[in-house]
Amino acid sequence: MFREEFQLKHFRLWHLVCRDFSDSKWLPLPVFIAYRLIVLVYIFAWLIYNICRSGGKLFIYLTNWTFTLLNVYFIVATVLSCIALFKDVKKKRGKETSALEMAEESRDEVDEPLVSAREKDALQWQHKLLWLLHIISSTGGLFVTVGYWTVLKGNEKVDANNITKHLLNSVFMVIDMWLSRIPVRLIHCFYVFLYFIVYILFSVIYWLLGGTNVEGKQYIYKPLNYNHLEPRIAGLLVLFLLVVLPLLHLFFFGLTKLRDHLYEKFTAKNTYY
Repeated sequence: MFREEFQLKHFRLWHLVCRDFSDSKWLPLPVFIAYRLIVLVYIFAWLIYNICRSGGKLFIYLTNWTFTLLNVYFIVATVLSCIALFKDVKKKRGKETSALEMAEESRDEVDEPLVSAREKDALQWQHKLLWLLHIISSTGGLFVTVGYWTVLKGNEKVDANNITKHLLNSVFMVIDMWLSRIPVRLIHCFYVFLYFIVYILFSVIYWLLGGTNVEGKQYIYKPLNYNHLEPRIAGLLVLFLLVVLPLLHLFFFGLTKLRDHLYEKFTAKNTYY
């Protein structure tokens, strides 16, 4: 299983069934949409609150980068699920379906073993975008959670805003991972790694240009004070990126495998009875 996961073809964002990015393993589609919509309203309200409180400097922080992407993920995910529901309702009512829609639906509903033989990518750009957002929001979000509570928190006050951005962000993605049908590829951990490298480069450029945090100090995070960067902190950062990050991605990979195994077992049991 692991050997197959690290094949180069899996580095690309391709998949056989695009409905895996809109439907739920366990819930009817309307209920799944309601869940995603509730989460979206909650986190979007907190995003607006943070923007009003901190202004533009909100987006110098990795936490807020990731929290913003979490919002974008739930927006795109909710829209794609609504589109899927609309197509199902339209089909149920017996309305005419265009040739293009019929081709798409047949590609979605074909038996997986048959499609596997052809290995045709069924994803459109919006599904690929959702998948990339999912990768960063899940593994990247959990990385932010672990990093904050183990290294960055310090004496910072714990309030509802803090808990939402540094704890509930991961809780929401674990729940969404469990309810959805979105797959996880081990090799996609590279995308999250690249995301954090981009942020580190941004923080260095911001420091070189004399940027300050919301308190007017010449660093974004105190441990990442490039004027006096301790070797211990630099080593810890490397450890987190090269060891902790892959382990967190492995956690989500294992979670999806458990989800799929239990679903197959549950489906087989119901079919038998």
